[in-house]
Amino acid sequence: MAEFVGDCMGKRERDEHWKEHERAVAKAEKAKAKSLMDDKSKAWRKACADYLLVNNYCHDCAKRGYTSPAEQVAHLIDPTSQVKFWNIQNWQALCEPCFQRI
Repeated sequence: MAEFVGDCMGKRERDEHWKEHERAVAKAEKAKAKSLMDDKSKAWRKACADYLLVNNYCHDCAKRGYTSPAEQVAHLIDPTSQVKFWNIQNWQALCEPCFQRI
């Protein structure tokens, strides 16, 4: 920790203090972002599982006359907002080979 001379820190100690503070803030922000991503990932996995219960065949294979069980959910159009991301009208059920192809 910084040494105080009288009631003030020297320039070097002050610079070190702020660098340490910035590292702590960055670490906290990274932890918060990870937590939000984990929550979003859980919600997405649950939504996909629910969607696949109803849409259990691959959309792409069905267009070609095949019947394959769906294992993944993908967006028809790349979502640019949360509204588009969570809009199930923009989702499609895909088998693993079709999912890997997109």
